[in-house]
Amino acid sequence: MKNNIRSSNGFTLIELVVVIIILAILAVVAASKFVNFRTDAIVSTMEGMETAMQSAATLTYSKAAIAGDERLETAVLNIDGVDIKLAYGYPDGTAAGIDLLMNVPNGDWQKRESVYDGAWIYWHGVITEDAGKAQCYLRYRQATSATARPIINVQTSGC
Repeated sequence: MKNNIRSSNGFTLIELVVVIIILAILAVVAASKFVNFRTDAIVSTMEGMETAMQSAATLTYSKAAIAGDERLETAVLNIDGVDIKLAYGYPDGTAAGIDLLMNVPNGDWQKRESVYDGAWIYWHGVITEDAGKAQCYLRYRQATSATARPIINVQTSGC
């Protein structure tokens, strides 16, 4: 009796193409689970806000120096028809200070004045509802002396 079974030496081209297509689909699905564009967007926005805040503080200090208010503990400087409260020439950490200079959209971004350290805090409302517990925020601490600059920091570890 003859054995009519043909021996197989490998995969056919169609089998290989099907396996590659299945692996590609699985890779796309798995990669989308690990890539989080939302967090990257929030972090990038906060870093951009930090830079804008530094620029606003520096430009305000320059205008205060021209007006002779850069060494005063408190002062008010009129910028384009808006009165900005100052602390040693820089915007102070209140709604009448740095917040008037920042154009932060309402809605997603929450903000509040800190009652204990002269700071103004922005955080993303979707991440947390309480800035005291927020681990993803932008904080502006006003200048505390004529030789100190405001402290502006971004915390992104909890985004």
